[in-house]
Order: sequence, then C-alpha cells, then structure tokens
Amino acid sequence: MKYINILKTYVNIVVGSCQNINHDNILKICDVFNSTNDVGGRIYICGNGGSASTASHFQNDLNMAFSLSKGTMPAICLADNLSMLTAISNDISYDDVYVHQLKFMLKPSDIFIAISCSGNSMNILKAAEFVKQRGNTIVSLVGFDGGKLKQLSNYSLHVNVNNMQISEDMHLMFCHMISTLIRERYTND
Repeated sequence: MKYINILKTYVNIVVGSCQNINHDNILKICDVFNSTNDVGGRIYICGNGGSASTASHFQNDLNMAFSLSKGTMPAICLADNLSMLTAISNDISYDDVYVHQLKFMLKPSDIFIAISCSGNSMNILKAAEFVKQRGNTIVSLVGFDGGKLKQLSNYSLHVNVNNMQISEDMHLMFCHMISTLIRERYTND
C-alpha cells in the first residue's frame, strides 16, 4: 500500500502541475521560436544531467518540426558534443562549458534555451548572463523556486514544485507541446 500511495501522490502532483500550465506563455515562446527561425536565427539549448537529455530531445523535436514544415533545422544542443564539453572542462572550467561555445557562435538573431530544475547551475547561469549581456532572448525551463535563471530570463516555463523528477517530466512535456505547435503552425496555416 505504501508504494501505491507514493505512485498516486506522484501522479497527483504531475496532474496539478499540468493544470497550472500557462498556455499563453507557451504560445508566446512558440512565436519567439518561429520569429527566430523566420530570420535565420539559431536556437541554442543546454542543460545538465537529465536536463541535458531534455535539451537534446528538444533539439531533435524542434528540428524535426521545422524541417518537416519549413525545411530548416535551427536548433543546436550545446550539451551533445562530449569531446567539446570535456575539452572545455579540462582546459578551462566546467562552469564555462556552455558560455565558451556561445562566445563563438551566438549571433544577434539567436535565442538561448536554458533548462535547469534548480535554476542555479553555475554553468547555465554563466551562459545566461553572457546571452543577456549580448541582448539575446533567454527562455528558461526551471523548477523549484526558479532560481537565479528565472530572473535572468525573458520567458520562463516554471514548474513550481520541489521535486526534480516532476520538474523534468514537465519540462519534457513543454518541449513536446512547443514542437507540436510549431509543426501545426506550418503544416496547417
């Protein structure tokens, strides 16, 4: 019975989080992604651990949505090149694994998606601070209280729960919702 209650509680928190989704915010973020793609901009995405996996998955879904409808692939996951990540970590600092890449790639028309459940991962914050200084748009997917990252962001999808797994579940759902809307926009408009 104890384990059934754990599962029921988990599902109830996920359902409650789903009921608190700000749909207007998701639509605004879709518009930002579409506008960025329309002018030939890139969408850089990063995260650590499970959030790195979500970032990679989001890159895939965004690129498939745009490629099937517009013939473009604007998303790049900064966490996917293991040799680059380990070289920067070894030669510079793990705190610089994302900002170092962005220094050489970020253009004025590009946007940055940062995924961090805590919103306080140093390597994510350094990248977000750099992007903000450059005047580019920051979209964050955060959990818990949103951390410093939420404050740095132009747009934030915040899962206001103190649970890492549920935050990660919701972040992946946001990725799927946004990719679905992008695909629908171009195939049905």
